[in-house]
Amino acid sequence: MGRDTCLRCFRVRDLCLCSTITRFEIEPLIVLLVHPREFMKTVGTVRIVKLSLTNSILLRGTGPQFDEDKTFLCLLNDPTLYPMILFPGEKSLNLSTATADVLAAGIPANRRLAIFVIDGTWTSAKQIIRTSKRLSELPKLSFNVNTPSTYEFRKQPEVFCLSTVEAVSVLIENLRQKGLCSPKPIGAHHAMLRGFNKLVETQVGRERTAMNGK
Repeated sequence: MGRDTCLRCFRVRDLCLCSTITRFEIEPLIVLLVHPREFMKTVGTVRIVKLSLTNSILLRGTGPQFDEDKTFLCLLNDPTLYPMILFPGEKSLNLSTATADVLAAGIPANRRLAIFVIDGTWTSAKQIIRTSKRLSELPKLSFNVNTPSTYEFRKQPEVFCLSTVEAVSVLIENLRQKGLCSPKPIGAHHAMLRGFNKLVETQVGRERTAMNGK
């Protein structure tokens, strides 16, 4: 990493996103599981989440590596936490449609939510879950996607696929609407998208410039 690279957001200083970051907190713990191939990508969005959300943890690895990670295992074994993984599926608890009774039955009131979010391609995310015995055992959490991703320079395999920062922002909004979290300051989870929008804008601009220069 060169001298002109920001050590916080991993972007070159001319394209640094740090000025767009608003630090905030929520009651649930967000655990970001980053595939090794995604960790150093400058167009990745997981670092925006990590820099914004004060109560977040970032772990790097693959499915089998997570099963041997001490921090990961401590989180799963913490009796005060209720671990869930953000991933769609027939058996997932859909925050967008769940009634109060369904939420009460699916999420213990006396334990703090610990939501695991995988940062990687759709294929790698499925592989991480499939190859991790502990992750595959976790109850799943999901939400309805009403607005397609604006991650213009990355093609999403399905209409419900979002970038990590978009997914976490929508997740927090759904948790807020169900009374499961109160972002402090209010509405700060939407502010994460400022950095994301700047990232998309600059990347699209650079790609257009490169194409015009050919």
